[in-house]
Amino acid sequence: MPRQFFAMLRVELLKVFSRFSGWATLLMAIFVPLVTLGFLHLINGSATTSTVQGHTSMGLNSFDLVSAMKWCMRSRNVLLLPLLLTLATALSVSGERSERTLRELLVRPVPRWSVLAAKQLALWALSATSIVVSLATTLAVGYWLFGGPAMDQSVADPDESLNRAILGFLLCFVSDVALIGLATALATFVSSVGGVVIALAFTLILDLFGYALLNLLAMVGNMSWAGTASHYTLVSLLTVWDHWMDEFNPVQFAEVFGFIALVWAIGIARFSRTDVP
Repeated sequence: MPRQFFAMLRVELLKVFSRFSGWATLLMAIFVPLVTLGFLHLINGSATTSTVQGHTSMGLNSFDLVSAMKWCMRSRNVLLLPLLLTLATALSVSGERSERTLRELLVRPVPRWSVLAAKQLALWALSATSIVVSLATTLAVGYWLFGGPAMDQSVADPDESLNRAILGFLLCFVSDVALIGLATALATFVSSVGGVVIALAFTLILDLFGYALLNLLAMVGNMSWAGTASHYTLVSLLTVWDHWMDEFNPVQFAEVFGFIALVWAIGIARFSRTDVP
């Protein structure tokens, strides 16, 4: 590890958190759960209608702290925060290349991988901070609006379901690391910030289409290989946090960590050989 690494890391942390994408990420980490919880509180206790095999039944929307956390977790990972993390990553690599400030880092007598590692750690810190802020907001406001966790039919202790939900929130960090790694690898191929965001969005849309098609083949066509193949899509890898309600799958964790290692290797290999004007 170069002696200047921690100095580079401090600089990267300052840049990442002071940019629009950095403070907007932290603001959205508060705003998204507040909007989600507000909407859930608005519809809490309202009537709902469901039809099963031609029979219509009436019920009430009812939320407790854990079910509210579930929806906050999903809303956090749907669009805004992943988009802002992608933007922060693109600005850290492609943005600095366009502004010609990246060259100042690369002419220093330090390995290029250490420059990229400092950028990655700063982006990971932004992700971790946003998750802690979202979790704290969700727990505080959710407890105020809905009270404590209700009895979960699958567990004997309500506190266990709450602990699972908290663990699911924290595991969003793994998905963020995979997303940041993918955006970094794309940024070594694409020179503009907008190009990185569009390329990642296009990649995820194609992957989502492939995921839906594979699951359709598995259900309608009775093709077991399609169901297995869907587990290796980005949609499956980036939703590793979504199994907090039942049991986490060790194979899925192995897959996502393998994916992180792959995009890291691609990013470092490309970054080490990229000419910066």
